[in-house]
Amino acid sequence: MLSEEYGIKRQTINTMVSRYLRKDNATFGESISRPVMARKKIPPTELSSLQAENEALRRQLKMARLKIEGYQIMGEILSEEYGVDLLKKAEAGQCHVSKKDTQK
Repeated sequence: MLSEEYGIKRQTINTMVSRYLRKDNATFGESISRPVMARKKIPPTELSSLQAENEALRRQLKMARLKIEGYQIMGEILSEEYGVDLLKKAEAGQCHVSKKDTQK
């Protein structure tokens, strides 16, 4: 039922429908203060599970960003101290001769 799904009383839904049928636009204007997504009630166990998953994904994203930053720093060091530019090597691809050398 809509009332259970969105957390609105059945009587309120019936009132909204009758106002809509009468073309009373106030029903769908500023009188509804909560957004549609906020109406659906989430069970506490599911909510805590979603919050834990969200927190884990945030930690993973933070670690991935740190890893990228580390690789960028290592690339800069290789470029400055050894003259090796990894970006140019990655763009150029691997030569078929060097590929055979690594397989021996």
